[in-house]
Amino acid sequence: MARVTQTDLEARPAPGAVTVEAIERASRGRAEPDWLTSQRLAAWQHASALPVPDRTTEGWRRTDLSGLDLDALVGQSQNGADTTADARSVLTEGLAGLAGTIRIVDGQVVERSLTLDLAKKGVVLTSLRQALTERPELVQQHLGRLVTGDESKFVALAGALWQDGFFLYVPRGVSVEQPILSRTVSSGTVPTYFRSLIVLDQGAEATVVEDYASDEAEGESLATGAVEIVTGQASRLRYANLQEWNTQTWHFNRLKAEAGRDSRIDWLFVAVGGKVHRAEVDASLVGQGSETELVGLIFGDGSQQFDHQTLQDHVGNDTRSNLNFKAALAESASSNFQGLIRVNKTSLRTDSNLENRNLLLSDHSKAESDPRLEILNSDVVRCAHGATVGPLDPEIIFYIETRGVPGDEARRMVVEAFFEEVLKKIPVEAIRTSVWRTVQRKLGRDIGPNDGPRGADAWQDG
Repeated sequence: MARVTQTDLEARPAPGAVTVEAIERASRGRAEPDWLTSQRLAAWQHASALPVPDRTTEGWRRTDLSGLDLDALVGQSQNGADTTADARSVLTEGLAGLAGTIRIVDGQVVERSLTLDLAKKGVVLTSLRQALTERPELVQQHLGRLVTGDESKFVALAGALWQDGFFLYVPRGVSVEQPILSRTVSSGTVPTYFRSLIVLDQGAEATVVEDYASDEAEGESLATGAVEIVTGQASRLRYANLQEWNTQTWHFNRLKAEAGRDSRIDWLFVAVGGKVHRAEVDASLVGQGSETELVGLIFGDGSQQFDHQTLQDHVGNDTRSNLNFKAALAESASSNFQGLIRVNKTSLRTDSNLENRNLLLSDHSKAESDPRLEILNSDVVRCAHGATVGPLDPEIIFYIETRGVPGDEARRMVVEAFFEEVLKKIPVEAIRTSVWRTVQRKLGRDIGPNDGPRGADAWQDG
């Protein structure tokens, strides 16, 4: 890592009221190791130097950030508000049958639990700050290695200013049968900087759900962060990332995974909240025989914007990947999807597919899709991509109506069927019900306290 000097940092304007002195002082006050302090300062250099993206920035031309006042959002203060008690009471409802949980409120870990059996087997589920003490070698080896902080101003901000985060380590040969849940909650009064590190050793297996949620707030707020995933040989990770922020939140997330030999990572993405949501997903298939599946559900209404940038990066031989993202957009909501399958020069016998399906529920909604292939050698089993954008099929609606179903209910049924496959893959019942209820509300349906998704099963093997 390049050395960052005081002069370098002071020569550029800083977002909000944050200063380099405050970052270094806070890091030293938490007794963080020198390498982490240096990493924070390097990230702050990027955050200070990089501009806020606009329509001329590569990869951002379809995302409208003209209403973003980043300085004001970074400079928000909590003014003494205490949301911990309320967050705990909400988060404990309906979450039985979990192997472990972590709850993060406004950047602070307020509660964590892990079954005694898994703790005895060497599983480490803890806050990222605590992991610096319990497993310092793993944190130093992997934190900031995949997501370096130079990707964008928002990612760099999180790299410099995160307070705490989610850490999971599953040792060699250990199988975590029940899901592990990390819930990040924002009061909407302070910016949320989240950070996650997941490491699975050889032959390990786990299911992880990360859920981001907040109540409706009076003003806008910022949530930005990064997720890094490393899987060892022959390991299996099922990872779900669920975004349920309120509609005043600007959300930016960078996720990158490095898959080892013969390992498999199944991704599930659900995005239903936020004012502007942008997720950059990089699935790097490094080990021979590694594979991944990426499934996404996006449902927008109002003036919500959703932006997904995905990369299926085939590096090792005999790697396989499949991506299927579905979006439904009502009112004036918009979605931008840009997906790339890259087959590197040394990656032989690649099998890969990419699909993006968009359903427009109003004349004012909009979806843009740009699936691409970058094939750098000729030894390919399959590389395919496709995208569709269109309204509800009127013939299907008419067919349902002829069976005595009212028009509004017929449209709801079609959207439910469009999303059913993805909803079934959410492995925590309480979270699955929460997402289903949000979908129903966006469809304009009144739901009772006991209503829930029909026919929802646990995560299915792909």
